Amino acid sequence: ELKTVIAEKGTEPFQLTYSDNQNLYISIGYGEQKTGGYSIAVDALYLTDDAIHVSTSLLGPDITGQKEGAGKPSTPYIVLKTELLDKTVLYD
Repeated sequence: ELKTVIAEKGTEPFQLTYSDNQNLYISIGYGEQKTGGYSIAVDALYLTDDAIHVSTSLLGPDITGQKEGAGKPSTPYIVLKTELLDKTVLYD
């Protein structure tokens, strides 16, 4: 189900949460980028008394030595899986 929701977001940036009976999934997408080869770094993921805080960064591709086809647009995203907690997720 989560894959379907992410696909529906298309080329737009997004921040969403999804849960099943056991896990919480925190998803962050950066929208369409001009090329492939991007990475996403998790800068912070921590729990406070009232929320789950998450911070990520989009890291640009290394232009030297790119593989063939890297010039095609891409839509980088990340999904973080945690235990199911009844907390608000704050995207910092």
